[in-house]
Amino acid sequence: MSNRFAAGLSKLKDVSGKAPAQASALVPTPQQEETASAISRASEPAPSRKGKVAISAYFDPVVRQQLAILAVKQNKSQAALMAEALNLMFERYGEAPIARA
Repeated sequence: MSNRFAAGLSKLKDVSGKAPAQASALVPTPQQEETASAISRASEPAPSRKGKVAISAYFDPVVRQQLAILAVKQNKSQAALMAEALNLMFERYGEAPIARA
């Protein structure tokens, strides 16, 4: 990344005839590059999420609160309760219950 950045700064210098102000401060240090690399690795999905997609919808905040309370009462995750709800809906409409949390 720093090579491309340095090349861009060099081209800017060639075009304008002078170096940009504080150009050396803009070149990432090895420590900054390592931090950026760690951040990009951290943004990769967890192994348990690979091959899965998120399904979301907007509801009133009390719906989310009730789901959270029910999850605690049933000692299940909210995802497990959502999978159960989807499977009940699938069965009602004649589809196979395939949702898993």
